[in-house]
Amino acid sequence: MDSVDRRSFLKAGAAGLAALPAARAVLGVSLLDELPGAYGLQAVPFTSVDITDAFWRPRMEANRAVSLQHCFDRFEGGNEFSVSKLVEAAAYVLTKRPDTTLQAYVDQRVDRMVAAIDRRIENPQQAVRVSGHFFEAAVAYHQATGNQNILNAARRAADQIDQGYGPGKATYISGHEGLKIGLIALYQATGEERYYRLARFFADERGKDDYPRTGEYARDRTYAQDHMPVVKQKDAVGHCVRATFLYIPMTDIAALDQSKQYRTAVHRIWSDAIERKTYVTGGIGSIRFHEKYGAAYELPNLSAWNETCAAYGNVVWNHRLFLLERDAKYIDVMERVLYNALLVGVSLSGDRFFYQNPLISFGDYARFEWINTPCCPPNVVRLIASLGSYLYANDERNLYVNLFADSSAKVNLAGSTVRIRQETRYPWDGKIRLSVDPATPAEFTVHVRAPGWLRGEVMPGELYECVNARADNPRVTVNGAAARNPVDDRGYLQLNRRWQAGDVVEIDLPMPVREITARAEVKDDRRRAALQRGPLVYCAEWPDNNGHALNIVVPPGATFGTEFRPDLLGGVQVITGSVQAIERADGSTRVVPHRLIAIPYYAWANRGMGEMAVWLARDPDTAWIAPVLPDSIARIMHSGGVQKGWTGYNDQNDDLGAVYDGREPLNSADQSHRFFRMRPPVGQPAWLQYDFKQPMKISSTRVYFFDDKRFCKLPASWRLLYLGDEDWKPVDARRTYQVKKDAYSEMAFTAVMATAVRIEVEPQTVAYKSGDIGPPAAMFLTEDTAWREFGVIEWEVK
Repeated sequence: MDSVDRRSFLKAGAAGLAALPAARAVLGVSLLDELPGAYGLQAVPFTSVDITDAFWRPRMEANRAVSLQHCFDRFEGGNEFSVSKLVEAAAYVLTKRPDTTLQAYVDQRVDRMVAAIDRRIENPQQAVRVSGHFFEAAVAYHQATGNQNILNAARRAADQIDQGYGPGKATYISGHEGLKIGLIALYQATGEERYYRLARFFADERGKDDYPRTGEYARDRTYAQDHMPVVKQKDAVGHCVRATFLYIPMTDIAALDQSKQYRTAVHRIWSDAIERKTYVTGGIGSIRFHEKYGAAYELPNLSAWNETCAAYGNVVWNHRLFLLERDAKYIDVMERVLYNALLVGVSLSGDRFFYQNPLISFGDYARFEWINTPCCPPNVVRLIASLGSYLYANDERNLYVNLFADSSAKVNLAGSTVRIRQETRYPWDGKIRLSVDPATPAEFTVHVRAPGWLRGEVMPGELYECVNARADNPRVTVNGAAARNPVDDRGYLQLNRRWQAGDVVEIDLPMPVREITARAEVKDDRRRAALQRGPLVYCAEWPDNNGHALNIVVPPGATFGTEFRPDLLGGVQVITGSVQAIERADGSTRVVPHRLIAIPYYAWANRGMGEMAVWLARDPDTAWIAPVLPDSIARIMHSGGVQKGWTGYNDQNDDLGAVYDGREPLNSADQSHRFFRMRPPVGQPAWLQYDFKQPMKISSTRVYFFDDKRFCKLPASWRLLYLGDEDWKPVDARRTYQVKKDAYSEMAFTAVMATAVRIEVEPQTVAYKSGDIGPPAAMFLTEDTAWREFGVIEWEVK
């Protein structure tokens, strides 16, 4: 079908979809490239790509056979926000592998979802709250199966929105930005320009002041990127999933309308996100409260939110930016996110998931089977199901090879049908054999990405750097003859020739182990190093390192090797090295030789709970082993009010042993390490207590209070008491007690003999209203709540 025919087909609307025998194949493509002013480059659709890769194929099979149904089974009713993503994933699965049983099941779920939506969309005010994911699912499922019911329901909802909203009508600021993605997808599938105009209208309305906002959206308008018009935004802020789901349609608008303002804005935001606010794994989201970007260089490893949903959005956004700019730097970021921040979100078995993805574990965090906010699993499922769409891209005379995976594809280039065959063991090996077989000889250019890691670049910008990195040039031959192919300024090897059947390109991308450090502003990574090989970030995990990982020391100058272990974690290339570790013996700590084994980060937590670290200590003082009570102290006690249990969310930094581990805090909001918090009921003070082994003379104390910038606050007041003979008594303080932020709160007092000592704390009482995002789970509250929570990072008595 040529461009004119396709436009005519689109103008015919949804009714024309079933009329074309080739509709399923055609609509596997992103249609943006065929619409006026759209992307000049298109992804080769997953329908034209077969992945036979030993790395990805098992994951895609687990995704199809386990993850998809596992998620469906746990979603009840017609929840279009989450079920829609699974329907979309099922569409991709069914397109590649027809399954009448699966299709019949999904048809039933679709009918239930459509019925629920039809009950809601009696007026535009209800329709506008239909999830954009439903529109995406409607397009994908109709394309895969011809199911008209879901597409018609999507159009009914969109038509209702169009009746009530737009220029000269009502306005609306959505809390979740996926609506615009869905409207653009519906426009792509039907050719109805008013759906696109609605998406553009809703994007343009953000940041204006003529729409009433309440609750959390009014208090912090950066939360949903509503603090200023989108074309004026320059920083990546707020909820990271909402952010990427805004930046994706902003990039679409930049392409569709050739808007310089939108294009400039997305580039500014991307630079801020990548150069200052992204973890070495490609994860985003430093702050649990609002699940948001932190300040520049605020990248704590233990409390890292790094939501798996945000990784999904980051993959899609960077792929869109590549289609817009044809620059490999976006694929470099996309690859990093895909292999690390996203893939870690699902277990090797396919039925356990991470919501958030820390870069360190003290041993009490694992994937969940299901939690109360299960938004992440469906995003993993739909991306893995459509993975083929991210490997290749083309226009009339250019083919881009972006991701390396054993695969085959069929592409139309320069008037010829070209079959591409890629043979490789990537990411374990950098050797790639690319067969280019045009049906008839044709001249075109094959652009092969030269990954940034090949040049010793971790990510664009200077957030991270490789230690003593050298640039490794790829070795390239065409039909056995060496090719002189310097990497162009957009990160690609350009192979331009008249191609004919039987042509073979062989590429060798050297894969040394890279040692990475972070900028000094990233406080949590100071005096630490991370390891990377190819696109994979590595970590040390307990089963491979004598039951520990946090005690490992990688001194400067350490050397590393690699080996493939087919029986480990589904087959992985491990990094080995002669390093050091700290251990405790005879009451003291010593440094001993250690044989490091590091595994790919995505594979951790598949063998039970235990220690893990991405950033490894450079010196013994930075390494960690479990603390022991000081010699003079018999035990530590507390008053209760500790409400911690397994939730599936990363809450592992809450530990009583933290108060005596001797670690110097970075600040009061330090979540790079453990602390201890309490939540006493209203009217009840809380206390922490040291019991001494024998009476001790004490004369001063200092305590470092915790404030996580959300629900755990600095206390209202505190005081010190001691136990002498029988009764608890306050010490004779030499001045007024103070509560200090980002410093120790200290008190000297008249010396006393004590058998025990206690700090008594009065927490702040904070009132949260129904509708606020509130404690303990950082979710919207359904009732007014009075909350009292404080924390202690360190407590010393002298």
